[in-house]
Amino acid sequence: MENFCCARLGIRHNAPRETGMNFRVVKYSPEGRLDKTNLYRFYFTPGYDHDDTKVMHINIRFCPFCGTDLYEFYQTDDFINEAPGFF
Repeated sequence: MENFCCARLGIRHNAPRETGMNFRVVKYSPEGRLDKTNLYRFYFTPGYDHDDTKVMHINIRFCPFCGTDLYEFYQTDDFINEAPGFF
C-alpha cells in the first residue's frame, strides 16, 4: 500500500498524467550516473499526453505542501509512475 508524506501530494501522484498538475516519480539506472545513491527523481508537471515529446517539468526535492525531503521518504519502486528518459 502506498503511503505518501501528505494527502495533497498523494492526490497529485495518483492523478492521471493528462489531468492538471501532477507529481511524477522516475527511477533511473545507475549506469552513467555520478550519484548512484539517489536514483529516484521527483517532478511536478502540467497535464500531458504520453505522445508529447517536450513536457514541461519542475524537478523537486522537498514536498511543496508539507516540506518532507522526498529523497528520504520515497525509497521504493512502489511510487514510480513514469518511465526514465521521458523528461
